[in-house]
Amino acid sequence: MADPSRTEPATPRRKQEARKRGQVARSGELTAALILLAILVFFRMAGGGFMAAVGGEAANWWGHLGPRELTTEVTSLAGATLLWRVGAILGPLLLLVVIVAILANVGQIGVLFTTEPLTPNIDHLNPVQGFQRIFSQRTAVELVKGLVKIALITWVVWASVRGAFETIMVMSVQPVPAAVATAAELTWRIGLRVVLALLALAILDYVYQRYAWERSLKMTRQEVKDEYRQLEGDPLIKARIRSLQREASRRRMIAEVPAADVVITNPIHLAVAIRYDPGVSRAPAIVARGARLMAERIKAAARKAGIPVHEDPPLARALYAVPVGTELPPALYHAVAQVLALVYHSGRRDKEERVLADVLERRARDAAAAAWGRPPLPGAEVSHG
Repeated sequence: MADPSRTEPATPRRKQEARKRGQVARSGELTAALILLAILVFFRMAGGGFMAAVGGEAANWWGHLGPRELTTEVTSLAGATLLWRVGAILGPLLLLVVIVAILANVGQIGVLFTTEPLTPNIDHLNPVQGFQRIFSQRTAVELVKGLVKIALITWVVWASVRGAFETIMVMSVQPVPAAVATAAELTWRIGLRVVLALLALAILDYVYQRYAWERSLKMTRQEVKDEYRQLEGDPLIKARIRSLQREASRRRMIAEVPAADVVITNPIHLAVAIRYDPGVSRAPAIVARGARLMAERIKAAARKAGIPVHEDPPLARALYAVPVGTELPPALYHAVAQVLALVYHSGRRDKEERVLADVLERRARDAAAAAWGRPPLPGAEVSHG
């Protein structure tokens, strides 16, 4: 009986482990039905030639053996020769059976090579588990399946013979060749019906085997959690690692604030620190950004280092969308240039920094003019006394 606590479908890892142990969903009935169908088709296509070849070899053997004295050596040699020739005749049929069996199993479970089912298991000697297997649900299903198979074959054969009763009666007055041909045709029809019935039953059996396999691999919630921890790591440890990484990233951003040119705020919720160095990049870059508590830490670090803090809520929201360490998009050049120019012209920066602000503002005007397909605006060249 299945464990009621096992309510979760099997994970891919559990299925893979079961496959390595040789525990797969496979129907032996399907393989047997396909082999029978292949044999039936073989005799339908080449049965005449096959039987003629076997009969010819047998006649040749008896004819070759007849005139000789039946000694042990002669009989052994003749028997070995007959087996070799009959084996050569049966070779195509045996090869067909092997190929169909391989394809039937590969079609059900794929390519699988494992020796674990052959490994001795002491549990198989446990009498308690032996009784459990004897009286298990699987054994009951196999018993019912066998009874259904016998009943199905009996019904198909009876119905076929009943429908061909007149043909069977006529065979008794036919010449031998005609009777043999009629018997072969009747055998083909009955055999085909039986094999098709077995094939339909085998397909249902495969569906059940698949269902039973999935059911046997079900897991408890705790097993799923344990497997997830093994594959992905403990969620608590991963959360702690992410927390430490975020804190390290915050400390690096705070350390970059003293090198910024200005901090633009929301003014309460957001703070973005900007640095512009024309010798390094063509546009200002975000060196630190934060919201709420992190924004307060950035503003405190800026005030401590004497970095200007400028309040511009729309610009702060736009800048907050730019990742740290990334240059500003051209759409923000003009707005940031105005802020830098205001900061630099306030007297808190020297002449060189005011030149940088004007250069940035000039680039913003050039970018806007290029976007509209116009020549650079007049006044692009800025001089400072």
